[in-house]
Amino acid sequence: MVVEATQRKRPKKWYIIPIIFIALFIVIDNIFFTEYYSSGPPQPPVLPQNASGEELQNYKEKIEDLEKLLSTTQEENEKLLMYQKLYINSQKRSSLILQRYSSRIERNIVEDQRDMGKFITPGSKGITELNAKIPEGNYLENSYKYIIDNFYYYYDPFTRTTEGTQEWTNIKAYDLKNNKWIEVQLRDSITLQNFPDIIFYPDETIEFGGGDCEDFAILYSSMAITKGYLSHVYIVDIDKDGLEILHAISIVNNKILVDIPSKLYIEGNGVDDLFNKYIKAIKAQKITIINCFNNEEYSNIKKTYS
Repeated sequence: MVVEATQRKRPKKWYIIPIIFIALFIVIDNIFFTEYYSSGPPQPPVLPQNASGEELQNYKEKIEDLEKLLSTTQEENEKLLMYQKLYINSQKRSSLILQRYSSRIERNIVEDQRDMGKFITPGSKGITELNAKIPEGNYLENSYKYIIDNFYYYYDPFTRTTEGTQEWTNIKAYDLKNNKWIEVQLRDSITLQNFPDIIFYPDETIEFGGGDCEDFAILYSSMAITKGYLSHVYIVDIDKDGLEILHAISIVNNKILVDIPSKLYIEGNGVDDLFNKYIKAIKAQKITIINCFNNEEYSNIKKTYS
């Protein structure tokens, strides 16, 4: 009987070994490999409207940490990387607006529109670095193509449209290279009413990886002026199919018209020739020039092409 009892107990001791291994595996997995089981992209921090200096520094450090994390993403996660970059860039753009304009946001944006030339910054650090990436050859055409291939079109945040004030629970970015819209869910929504267009400096547009029509026109003109060309941003009112659209384009040396969002690079002989070709290209009924400017001059022009 003693021998039988001993034989019955012996198998129970062997169960302890696999149990110990399983327990150790669970502990090690939870401690060392948790980061590999993320449920989705990291959430970017949100900067309060009236942030203190310490809060602003913490925000910048967290953004830098997120950007370092994105840079280590493997090749097979390219799509996730793209969404993460758009996600973070949208938060950075929104936070910059709140920092720059604070409680006087609408009034200050209107004041910026009266002095849009200050946003054209030839020779800035971002412009210099971007120009170094443009392939040799026809600079004006190659720089236009580079922007198309590497930047996105963004709507301004906080805008009021015919569909009502936009609640930014998501952003829509237009992939200029592949001709498709990409929608990215955001963490927070902010609603502000009756906003005019918000203008960004070229270095900001470069950092954010895109912008809207005036941001691209200012960027392109800044690049061209840096290379020694004469370039102006034209603000135009386009009458097309019963809609009036305020738009921005670049004209260089009065021989090249560039419309980045519409993906148009038009060659001509003088402003009149360029606009006559442009109105046909976009199939508009009428185009009225509102004004034009660069970093040295600003002109109010009321001229209509039909």
